Amino acid sequence: MFGAVNLLKRSISSVVTLVVGVIVFLSIPSQIVIHDSEGLSSVDARTVPYLISSLIVIISLIIIISEGFKIRKETPDTFERKLRVQTSYGRVFLAFSAITLWLIALPYLGFNITTILLVVSVMVIIGNCRWWQIALLSLILSVPINYLLANVLRVYLPSGSIFG
Repeated sequence: MFGAVNLLKRSISSVVTLVVGVIVFLSIPSQIVIHDSEGLSSVDARTVPYLISSLIVIISLIIIISEGFKIRKETPDTFERKLRVQTSYGRVFLAFSAITLWLIALPYLGFNITTILLVVSVMVIIGNCRWWQIALLSLILSVPINYLLANVLRVYLPSGSIFG
C-alpha cells in the first residue's frame, strides 16, 4: 500500500497526462472525418494526431514505471524527507502576476521593453541568478524573438504607444 500511494503522489502529473493522452487518442475518430481517397495512401489526417497522442501515452507510462522503480529502491524515510520540501506558491503567483503585467504593459511599452522586463522579473522571482545572467538572458531572448516574429514571420508586434 505504501508504494502505490507514494507512486500516485510522485507521478500525479504523469497520470493526468496519461489520461488526457488516452482521451485524445480515443476522440480522434469522432473529431477528424476522413473522406474516401480511394486507397491512395495509408497516411491520412488522423496519422499525426494518433502519433502524438500515442507518444504522450507511452512517455507518461515510461515516467510512471520509472518512478515505481525509484520508489522500490527508496526507504520510507527518504521519501518523507522529499515530501517535506515545500512548493513556493508565492513565487508561482508572482510569476503569473509578471506575465499578466506583461500583457497589460505590452501595448504601451512595446514588445522589446516589456519582454526584457518580463524576463528580468521572472529571473529575479526564481532567484539564484547573477546580474550578468539576468541581463544577458533578457537580451538574448527579447531581441532574436522580436526579429524572428517581426521580420521572418511578419507578425505585427506593438512598438508601444508611449514611443510611437
